[in-house]
Amino acid sequence: MRGRTALVIGLTVVIAVVIQTTLFGRLRVVTPDLVMLIGILLALTRVRTEAVLGVAFLSGLIMDLLGASLIGLRAVVYTTVAFIAIRTKERAELGRVTVALWAGLLTLLGVVLILLIGTLFGQAALLGEGAVSVMILVPLANVAVAALLAPTFVRLVDRDRTALRYP
Repeated sequence: MRGRTALVIGLTVVIAVVIQTTLFGRLRVVTPDLVMLIGILLALTRVRTEAVLGVAFLSGLIMDLLGASLIGLRAVVYTTVAFIAIRTKERAELGRVTVALWAGLLTLLGVVLILLIGTLFGQAALLGEGAVSVMILVPLANVAVAALLAPTFVRLVDRDRTALRYP
């Protein structure tokens, strides 16, 4: 990964973590998971697979350290979601709507994994109050954010003005 690309990705992760933990952390409504979305959208870029997985793991670990959740929970989930995103990215490159729906499905998988693993380790209740709304609203919010920002993010990271341009 080149210096400029690493700087863009690092700044994006820092901004997403700050927004996620401060602004979205105070809101009572369900908000998008921007940090997970960065790992998903990095799969669409030309960044090496190992770097994408490393960014997903480190950003998840940062979220774990800043939050009250089990250390490593989000790191494992974000890395798993990023790996699945890398393996399925060919199915998502058909258009803006397809990318947004693909990101939403991967977010749904990530939210379900967080709830499931958290329940196994006594962190969260899988069927507790608000779990169903989280499983619905977080992926829908990520669909909206991905539809708006995915092409711009990929162009910025890859330094390619023609990336994710759809007819």
